[in-house]
Amino acid sequence: MQIALIPGNEQARIQALLRYEILDTEPEAAYDDFVTIASYICQTPIALISLVDPTRQWFKAQIGCPAPETSRDIAFCSHAIHQSDAFVVPDTLTDPCFADNPLVTGDPHIRFYAGAPLITPEGLAIGTLCVIDREPRTLSPEQISALQTLARQVVAQLELRRLTKELEQVLESKNKLFHILSHDLRSPFNGILAFSRTLVEEGETLTKDEIQDFSQTVLTSAEQFMQLIDNLLQSTRFELGALEFQPANIAIDTVIGNVQALLKGNATQKMVDLVYEPHPEIEVFADSTMLHSIFQNLIGNAIKFTPDKGTVTIEVSNQGELIQVSIIDTGVGVPSEMVAGLFELKAHRSTDGTSGEKGTGLGLLLCKDLVEKQGGRLWADSVVSQGTSFHFLLPKGNSSVPV
Repeated sequence: MQIALIPGNEQARIQALLRYEILDTEPEAAYDDFVTIASYICQTPIALISLVDPTRQWFKAQIGCPAPETSRDIAFCSHAIHQSDAFVVPDTLTDPCFADNPLVTGDPHIRFYAGAPLITPEGLAIGTLCVIDREPRTLSPEQISALQTLARQVVAQLELRRLTKELEQVLESKNKLFHILSHDLRSPFNGILAFSRTLVEEGETLTKDEIQDFSQTVLTSAEQFMQLIDNLLQSTRFELGALEFQPANIAIDTVIGNVQALLKGNATQKMVDLVYEPHPEIEVFADSTMLHSIFQNLIGNAIKFTPDKGTVTIEVSNQGELIQVSIIDTGVGVPSEMVAGLFELKAHRSTDGTSGEKGTGLGLLLCKDLVEKQGGRLWADSVVSQGTSFHFLLPKGNSSVPV
């Protein structure tokens, strides 16, 4: 048996396949129809839409073959993706490349194979639409042409599916933006207007302490307003692809120190203790601007949801080729059934802090995007009335972990 060579464009080919987000998905009628038509036109008992990933061929649709996948090493489609036209094996037992293939000598006992490569608009073959028989045979030129036409339609369906998902994401982003503009963005701004109006209309009758309190409230609302605007702009730039990713080796102490200094006033106002044991030896491979935004949002949230005189602890540890960061507060906590929804747009909601601070949850959605952009993962665990911990992983400085 001859194992197919790895294509020279394998990395780009796999990336193209993964962009469709089709592997291991549930059956879909559109693809089932393609194999039914292919089987009918070519008069074969077996027809498959086969997608070739790094280790296997996985069947998005199939007729006459119950197996969901096979090893790539024995896959006929591994050979077919090298072709620009249909790849045909009239009789496997007379072909030295396939005569002793396990798929020939055992189930499903392939004697005939014809596969039309699924070629993306970039010219990358990600799999095949193939037909199989248990008897040797040939296809007419018209049948081969029809098989190739169907293969092009399979790719067109994949493209339509991909574009539909992208459109859904755009609509989600638009809805999120409208929600923020219509509700969340109004809250701090309304606070600024209300207290400013009070200062103007009743300033002469207010005591010095009352004026100081109102002024502090206006300042706090303005700061919250600016934080929201920053998050909104950064989130929009990220979703539009305008936020350039520039990773480098970064001393984690430097970023944490800068964010601690930035949020010191917030912590002091609530008498919240920020605890961090420096790790001068630890570097991460990350984008400095994105990392700063992640820490600012997560630490700022921890302060927001921690009662007066509470504690926010920042922990950093080595995890093999990764660095784990944990931000742990002694705050109000979140019910276990709501933890997963913290990072989902559909569960997005505004929540007040322990001192009435306003927020949108947009910061957590942004943090998730920014962490994943850098090859990491963000998650949380929480206990009501005890506190919440946010954890994220990033590649270690000089790491070989792909991002």
